[in-house]
Amino acid sequence: MPRARFYHLAPQARSRLLRIATKHFAARGIEGVSLNEILAEAGISKGAYYYYFDDKEDLLATVVEDTIETMLRRISMPAFDGLSREDFWPTVERFVASWTAAVDMPADLLTVAAQFTSARRTSERFAPILAKAQGIYRAVIEPGQRLGCVRNDLPMDLLVQLLEANDAVLDRIFFSLHAKATRRDVEQHTRLVFDTFRRLLVAEGSEPRRATGGRQARAGALAPPAQRRGR
Repeated sequence: MPRARFYHLAPQARSRLLRIATKHFAARGIEGVSLNEILAEAGISKGAYYYYFDDKEDLLATVVEDTIETMLRRISMPAFDGLSREDFWPTVERFVASWTAAVDMPADLLTVAAQFTSARRTSERFAPILAKAQGIYRAVIEPGQRLGCVRNDLPMDLLVQLLEANDAVLDRIFFSLHAKATRRDVEQHTRLVFDTFRRLLVAEGSEPRRATGGRQARAGALAPPAQRRGR
């Protein structure tokens, strides 16, 4: 993460540097990006840069955290207090969907986020970013457990880790399939994220049991064509 003195820069200078860095990281990735080109476009000397950052990883972490902060300012956590059990999951679904609207298109951030690898997820410099996500997970899980909608047979920390792993896997698949994501791609991805999120957390017996035939029909629709023909 940046040194504290970075935040003493004028807000306009900080925003300009991070906006330019986001564009370059999205276009070339952290390995291919040229720090000299970023600094030249931002009008910052290399000496001044190292006064604020240690390396490119620091800049990448700052770009991601700043964008997440911007998105968090655009959305609001649901008011779970007083919410009925029946309204809990529809409310969470609307909250998850609100993240789609908060993403600027074309979504350079999504391309940058693809560089948030497993190794970086365990890096101390990216810890503040993960802490923000963990706080959101907990803010959803706790009221869900009080309402009996979210499972309580596993410790909170383990539920949070399950959601982190789920997000990491789905994001990796998404980025492998969409080099340049459209708004529709993001919306479809968000619906998938919510569906798996709910399946991991839902408390047993808290939802009406669906007909077995319906599940089998859906499973058949998802099976490979050759397998469906062999039935």
